Amino acid sequence: MFTQVGFLGRIMLILMAALAVVILATLGLARWERAARPSPYVTAFPRLEQVAGVIELIRKAGTDDRPAILRAVNGEMLRVEILDRLPEESDELARAPRVEATLRSFADAEGESIRAYTLADPPNPSRRRALEGRLMRAVWRMPDGGFLVLSAIEAPRGISLRLFGLPPGIWIGILGLGVAGLALATVQREFRPLRTLTEVVAAFDGTRPTAAATAPGAPDIRRLAQAVHGMQERVAALLQERSFLIGAISHDLKTYLTRLRLRSESVPDPESRERIVNDLDAMTDLIETSLAFARGTTVSQRRFRIDLGDLVAVEAAERAALGAPIAMDEFDGGEAPVTGDPVALRRVVGNVLENAVKFGRTRVAVSVRRSGGLCRIVVDDDGPGIAEAERSAIFSPFYRVERSRSRRTGGSGLGLAIARQIVEAHGGTIEVDTAPLGGARLVVSLPAAGRV
Repeated sequence: MFTQVGFLGRIMLILMAALAVVILATLGLARWERAARPSPYVTAFPRLEQVAGVIELIRKAGTDDRPAILRAVNGEMLRVEILDRLPEESDELARAPRVEATLRSFADAEGESIRAYTLADPPNPSRRRALEGRLMRAVWRMPDGGFLVLSAIEAPRGISLRLFGLPPGIWIGILGLGVAGLALATVQREFRPLRTLTEVVAAFDGTRPTAAATAPGAPDIRRLAQAVHGMQERVAALLQERSFLIGAISHDLKTYLTRLRLRSESVPDPESRERIVNDLDAMTDLIETSLAFARGTTVSQRRFRIDLGDLVAVEAAERAALGAPIAMDEFDGGEAPVTGDPVALRRVVGNVLENAVKFGRTRVAVSVRRSGGLCRIVVDDDGPGIAEAERSAIFSPFYRVERSRSRRTGGSGLGLAIARQIVEAHGGTIEVDTAPLGGARLVVSLPAAGRV
């Protein structure tokens, strides 16, 4: 599954995985810190224990020591004061008898006057508790008649900071989504030059370089675009030099072959003269075929709309007129339009038909089919067929299924190689399979042209 994820998707997955690891590590450290924190004084009712301890200190201390004790126990969570009279009742607080009983037990103050108060409206009323709630205020009447008042200091329950009616957690999530979207948009913008460069490389036909070095982006991407442009210039120069070399070789070889052909006419022995002429014809054919293969990667870039059915019908009819056992199936699917070089595609059809006629015994069946966005030429023969181990090798240059070097049966071994070059230059494929007739089936698939 991961192998099908693109480069941008992989980066996003890596970032998300890293963020998840950081969050999990933070949560783990927090739990570890809480677990490792020393807790010798942690009890089931820590606030009651604290209040009971203050009551015991005040009971045992003298009158002069009380101010120092009050300064020591007052803090951010607890306010302790001594009043001359009982503080007024508050509507927000309610008496808690069970809390009072527990507090008397902790403070060893059985029979003394201790009042305990909890919130009148607890935040979780349905929660089952051993006591009425958290201790918010305790009032102990001291033996000298004063009142020790201990009040818990904490933010009221149920009240939290809100922005536009939403709690901070929601805004943090919204902020995270916004930052993630901004990061994704930024990464996509940085990857746009790479997509442009990919399109440029895919469209390069070996003839004219495309200026991709001006694409914006990071310095590394700009340097890559410049390197690709330089490579295109070198490839185009090499192909042009090869074309010149092929043309020169073709001209010179044909000149010498023509001279030899003229000189062969002066050979007095007719049988020897015929053999020489046949060899010269075979040599000429081999040279022309080899040069055609060398030119295969430089198919003309001019493209025309072609009806593949008509092209195949013409090629099949010409060979049938010369005595080849070719039968063309009727194409009842309408047109089979493709866009390409008509001369090159005609050569593909000719090479495929000649291969079938050469190896077929008594019958060659040709059909044109259109399926979705593809137009297919299917050529079947009743020959010996092609072994599965050799099906990929027959498209290699100079490879012959028939091992003899005879021109009549083996050929030059370049026909199907040239056909594959031309077909791939048109964005198509050529494949071999077993034919229903018992021999080989060659299938040429080309992209169907759109409607004009």
